[in-house]
Amino acid sequence: MALITEESAPAAAAPEVGATGPLDLPAPPPRVAPNKRVQTCYTLMHIAEGAGIRDLADGEYTVDDQTLEEGIVRQNDYLLDEVGCTRPGFRLLEIGCGYGRLLRQARQRGAVVVGVNISPEQVRDCQQQGLEVHCCNYRDLLEAPEWQGRFDGVVANGSLEHWVQPEDVKAGRANAIYNESFEIAHQMIDPVASDARYVTTAIHVPEPLDPDVLLTDWRRLPKGSPERMFSLLHHWFGGYYPTYTQLPECARPFFTLEKQTDGTTGYGAASQYRMSRMRRALATKPKVLWNIAKALARRPKTTAQLLYAYFIEEAWDWQFRGETPPTRLLRQTWRRNATLES
Repeated sequence: MALITEESAPAAAAPEVGATGPLDLPAPPPRVAPNKRVQTCYTLMHIAEGAGIRDLADGEYTVDDQTLEEGIVRQNDYLLDEVGCTRPGFRLLEIGCGYGRLLRQARQRGAVVVGVNISPEQVRDCQQQGLEVHCCNYRDLLEAPEWQGRFDGVVANGSLEHWVQPEDVKAGRANAIYNESFEIAHQMIDPVASDARYVTTAIHVPEPLDPDVLLTDWRRLPKGSPERMFSLLHHWFGGYYPTYTQLPECARPFFTLEKQTDGTTGYGAASQYRMSRMRRALATKPKVLWNIAKALARRPKTTAQLLYAYFIEEAWDWQFRGETPPTRLLRQTWRRNATLES
């Protein structure tokens, strides 16, 4: 893949096939306040929009791909196929829908789509595209009866790694939060939907990270060390990665892991592409500099930290480098247990 190839203007959207009207669901009642660090992260990540980067998830790549977008479209098609969104009228919920790329692809298949997201900027963008997207914490859905049983499948593409924080790990509630997330997905799916699935993509680590290290000021940690990099990542975007074996246990009794694929290579390629493109944009795209200037004026400390972590220490790209990267991106397909296990 040519990592710094500029993509052409987006092609016109394919016609939607047989889609019914929107679900017009009410906003779920507030239950859990969004994590401010995560919310700020995605507010600041809007800087990348000036470089034309609006897709922050990974992709599935082949040697013939010329742009990042080709891989992202292919991955979204994979996720939609896995969740069963292969027929007109399929009702899809996406948790953490970003700028709505996957929802648009699903809508082109004739699906009825709904998204939730904690970023007001991204939600407004989605709504301007005519998508039904709500600005809320996904955890609010646990007590939103109007939403329960309204979907045929659920996707969480890259949002799961923000759901647990180091403070949750220290308090011993990480597994409970993951378990609740599977309960929420289970409640969202129509009980009579056959062969129902929930599909996730998330960064994982081989062993649990020390929450105290993540909460330590990264400046106090040795430069280039894994501890410093993971602390930088947490202070930048807020979150905690599950281990390779953690989620299947947390999914019980609601879902069973049916399929797993490793997307680390694709994520690394996507990250390298974005870094190349962002560095070029700093010199060629005045809008990027303007977005950075606005962010610095509003949130000087947080914005400076993000720019340092991304461009100087390259903490995001670091986690996918080497023959044995410190993290792995796993795509997981979960089959809904129609009858809950004891």
